[in-house]
Order: sequence, then structure tokens, then C-alpha cells
Amino acid sequence: MNLDYSTDAVDPSQRFDYWSGVVCGHFIPTRTMVPDRSHFNARFSVRSIGNLTLAEMSSPRCLWERDAQHLRSGPNEDFMLSLMVSGQGVLSQSGRSVVQRNGDIVLYDAARPFTFDLAPESALLVRIPRKQLLCRVPDAHQLTAMHLADGHPVARLLGTMIREAVALELSGLDGMQASLASSLLDMLSTVLQVQTAGTDAGRSAHGVLFQKTRDYIAAHLDDCELDVEQIARAQNVSARTLARVFAEQGTTPIQWLWRQRLEASHRALMEGRVRQVTQAAFQHGFSDMSHFCRVFKKAYGVTPQTLLRRH
Repeated sequence: MNLDYSTDAVDPSQRFDYWSGVVCGHFIPTRTMVPDRSHFNARFSVRSIGNLTLAEMSSPRCLWERDAQHLRSGPNEDFMLSLMVSGQGVLSQSGRSVVQRNGDIVLYDAARPFTFDLAPESALLVRIPRKQLLCRVPDAHQLTAMHLADGHPVARLLGTMIREAVALELSGLDGMQASLASSLLDMLSTVLQVQTAGTDAGRSAHGVLFQKTRDYIAAHLDDCELDVEQIARAQNVSARTLARVFAEQGTTPIQWLWRQRLEASHRALMEGRVRQVTQAAFQHGFSDMSHFCRVFKKAYGVTPQTLLRRH
């Protein structure tokens, strides 16, 4: 899907309403306000890559506001990622406000109220299904209205990937779109992990250990021999200490490990990154196919074979 919208051919008295309807229809329903409707002109182009929606937007200054009424009347749980190419914006959510300037990347959450005072000469937007992001970065919702990895090389790399994805000619690449979307999400998850690591100094020792252990588990899901003792040794702590840290999160290390394996295999099937169910299982640490299929159906209400055929 590649769609281009412009207010050039729209009656000047209808331009703002037309453009606001287009943007809200493709992304998030909000209340939209502009200082001057009489001289409004804007452009908006949108495309899909796998399960992501990408757009380029240029417009005069607008205030986008999503409040409790919108949450009730038009529920939406997607995350939005904004890359400012040229222009400026002020995003407020969860008690934080951030000024977005050229090159800055910010994240916001449609499931919670926000305001975005935006004056984009050119801004790139990515709409991300909630489950696809949270299964990679479970606390992503805590990282909204921040400069993501400000000045870090991985943030610049993510910005380059977003720019290239928006400009990419997709003709003949239908079979590769799921992989492209997955690569973009993987890079975003890396940026969010860098962001989280940057706040470690203000967190408790147990919080830091929990984050580092989560990262270690995520990097070793393919090791079917991975167990609590190995995980604890890698963090230079005892298994008992690790158990206490995970108990504070309402789980155990082994429960967390198996949940991550299951979610990673589900993600691989959903995103079309495997051609066989056995790939999804073995690449994420399952060695018993009957056990894998049984727990998968219990968790998702569908067999992995059915999900593979769908995607």
C-alpha cells in the first residue's frame, strides 16, 4: 500500500478537515487544532511494510491531543515513533515533555493520553503494533516522551533505517517486507535498550540486575541447555539472589525464560521469518515439538501450524 495525499487540490476552506481526517484515519484519532485554517497546506504519504505503517508528513504547526474521551470512543494500543527530519515539536505524555528537533526520535503511546505540538517541515512516522514492540521490550511504555538514545550511534542508525524504509522502492519485494519490518523493530528495540541502560544509575541494584538478566536471556534463547545456574553465573550472582530479583517482578527466572522463548517463536511465525514450525521451535530453545505445540496453543489459542499458514 502506497498512498499520497495533498491539500493542493482541495478547496481552501476544507483543507484542514480533509488532512486531519486522513492523518487520524491512518494513525491515531485525536483532537487537532491549528492557529490558522485559512492558509493551510499539507502533504502526507503513507505505506505499509510488513506489519508496520510508515508515513512522511509536512504541514504547518498543529496541536494533536488525545484525551480520555478518545481512549473510550476510539481505543488504539499502537505505539508511534516520530523522527523529525526538519522542524520542531513538543511531545507530552506520562508527566514528561520533550522538545523534538532535527534528527530527534521520540516514542509515544496511543493507549494513554498525550499532546503533540508539531510543526513539521518534514517528519517521518512509524505506527507499531503494541504486542510486536512489547514482546521485544516489555517496558517500552515507560520510555515515551524522551529523546531516544540521544546522540548515540544506534539512534542515528535507526534514523537512517527509517529514512531508507520510507524511500524504499518495494516493487518485487513483497516476500521480503516481513523481514524488513522485523529488522526495523529489532533496531528500535536496541535503541530502547540503550535508553534503558542509560537510566541504570537511577535504579536499584535489583532493577539493574533484572534488566541485565533479561538481556542475557534474550541473547541466548536458542540454547536449549540454558538453565538458572548458567544464567546466574553469567551475572556473577547466586541462583538464590536471581530468584529474589525475579520474585520482585512476580515471576521466576525459569518462567521468564520459557515465556520469552514462547513469545519469540510466536513473533517469528507472525512476522513470516520462518518457513517451518520446527524452525520457530528449535531457534528459540524448544527441543520437544509436542510440548512446544501444546504450550503454544494454550497460550495463543491456535496451533503454530495454523499461524504459519496464515502468515
